[in-house]
Amino acid sequence: MKYHLARGEEQLGTFNDLDVSAGLRNGRFKSTDLCWTEGMPEWQTLQAHLQEVNPEAVQAPAVEPPAIKALRAEVRQDLEPLPELASRERRFAAKLIDFTLLIVPIGVILTMFFDSAFVEEIQKLQNDTPAVMAAMQKRAEQVQASGDVKLAIMSLIFDVTLIFNVVLLTLRGQTVGKLCVGIQVVRSPDGARAGFIKAVLLRSLLFLVLIFAGSLSLGGIGLALLLVDSLMIFRKDRRCLHDLLADTLVTIKRKG
Repeated sequence: MKYHLARGEEQLGTFNDLDVSAGLRNGRFKSTDLCWTEGMPEWQTLQAHLQEVNPEAVQAPAVEPPAIKALRAEVRQDLEPLPELASRERRFAAKLIDFTLLIVPIGVILTMFFDSAFVEEIQKLQNDTPAVMAAMQKRAEQVQASGDVKLAIMSLIFDVTLIFNVVLLTLRGQTVGKLCVGIQVVRSPDGARAGFIKAVLLRSLLFLVLIFAGSLSLGGIGLALLLVDSLMIFRKDRRCLHDLLADTLVTIKRKG
């Protein structure tokens, strides 16, 4: 059956009944558009004619209110599985690996720097700050000029570990330690990639700055922050201070 359609004074064209039904569903036609076909005494709205011909005819779908759409989206989000939190044991193991990779090179370098002779010299000059600073600068130059291969190796290990951790945190939310034990830093609460700002700047760098600033200006406040941060691992969501600061979670690394 061919229908002639019009919208006000505008002629929309001639369409068969399947085109009209599809047009009502996809919004091309409106239920208030006028229609006429052979045998009809006069023009009628599509809604009136289709109800006359077939009360169960397909009509234009009702527009879903924005509030209902938002509610449906929220329900779908609630049904999605939440990221599985990393265990305290895995987080401790990751921290131990990362700490070892950074502190061992530093320890070796400090041992080379503060040998027994230099420590004795510093003790004699401890009341003369300018002399202490001059002695430390001289000692640093001596260590660098010594050409000891241990200094180069330890410096390389420290630098590579630091750079590798920054890249891994940015791209995967992992440090070397977290990569080894299969956990990662993600955004809270959806588990999306944390990225450079959250995983590196806020969670790592800013928190370290706060600890050092607190230690220098307020005495033991830096150690207090570090202690509180460590104890907060026993929260139900296992989010430490640095996690709350960056709005992150530590979860099991998803496969794929």
